[in-house]
Amino acid sequence: MVELKKNERVDYMLGDAIKIIQDEKSFAFSLDTLLLAYFAKEAVRDRSKVADLCSGNAAASLYMASFNRAHYDDVEIQADIVSKARRSVELNHMENRIAVHQGNVVDAGDFLQKDSYDLVVVNPPYFKAPKGHKLNPDQAKAIARHELLVNLEQIIAVSSSLLKMKGKMFMVHRPERLGEIIAWGIKHDLAVKTVQPFVSHRGEDTNLIVVEAVRHGAADGLVLKDAIEVHEADGTNTPRIKEILEAKVEAKTEKHYFYVLLCADGSLYGGYTNDLAHRLSAHNAGKGAKYTKSRRPVKLIYHEEFADKRLALKREYWFKHHDRAWKEKFLAEHGAKLDK
Repeated sequence: MVELKKNERVDYMLGDAIKIIQDEKSFAFSLDTLLLAYFAKEAVRDRSKVADLCSGNAAASLYMASFNRAHYDDVEIQADIVSKARRSVELNHMENRIAVHQGNVVDAGDFLQKDSYDLVVVNPPYFKAPKGHKLNPDQAKAIARHELLVNLEQIIAVSSSLLKMKGKMFMVHRPERLGEIIAWGIKHDLAVKTVQPFVSHRGEDTNLIVVEAVRHGAADGLVLKDAIEVHEADGTNTPRIKEILEAKVEAKTEKHYFYVLLCADGSLYGGYTNDLAHRLSAHNAGKGAKYTKSRRPVKLIYHEEFADKRLALKREYWFKHHDRAWKEKFLAEHGAKLDK
């Protein structure tokens, strides 16, 4: 069972498909995170490896992971936010797909493999912090918004070092920093290829951009997209923004399950099925698996439901590759009882 701490609540993304832990008084993800995730997800394939830098409470990775089977490595420096991210990942049963690392993006190359990522997504601090500049008194917000612990060039340099050749970086930022993004990109072998602007209302200046850059790409050929309007005249979201916020994960009628059995000898068995009742009956009839045939009767003590067979199989593989102590801890935390 995932524990909520003081001032925390559970919010939802993609309708009610994704749960995410937010702090009522401090850090929470905002529209820019979802805009970044929406445009980046189109480049993510099931076999992709994605690094999410300055990842906050993992909102971008959780959003993107809902549409594919890729693996995500999130990097966030603030311990309290890392805790929220890890518990949010657990809430959505994605521990085997999203790993949350605590550390400074500057040092990401020390614990993430260089030249190995298909995509890097990053929602960095937007603002410089010149001497004497007044910062938000909330430290978490100040670190998230201002370049106190990492700057734009460092983020671009690390992004480039993590990417494979022709790998892509997606970054959300303020338009006034676009010149720097392009310049630092050229220095660190990241060519900006697409810029998607956003405006609060049509006729106003751009106030947000999502940038796509390619490692070792040609410096020419930049495409400046038509600006997307965010708000109607009455302040409500435009249909295009609603489409992004309410994007639907493709519905699938067939259900797939990862399950855990407690065997007669006290051992544990993890498996996959698309029919829990039938599979349990087969195990107890000696037809389910070689392992359980001599350890009957078996008892179903835990299961998780997936809309995709490969995700259920990945979950089974992940569970099986932990030791007994870890499995007992995992099951206890998820309300499963190990008594016969």
